[in-house]
Amino acid sequence: MKYNNIKGILRKQIENNVKTFWTYDEEQKEFTQIYKNYTNELQIFTPEQLLRRIQTLEEDEISV
Repeated sequence: MKYNNIKGILRKQIENNVKTFWTYDEEQKEFTQIYKNYTNELQIFTPEQLLRRIQTLEEDEISV
């Protein structure tokens, strides 16, 4: 999985200093930007944290 779209979105948010949070569902492989309807079931990431997490996922896929 290349994650190109989400990485582009995250980089633009970082460049534009957008204050937002994201979740990543490890099982479903789904990213969700948090607005008001957060269920407290998934870990919350800032754009910088999620971009680092994606890089880790990609590195893990390469090593498998």
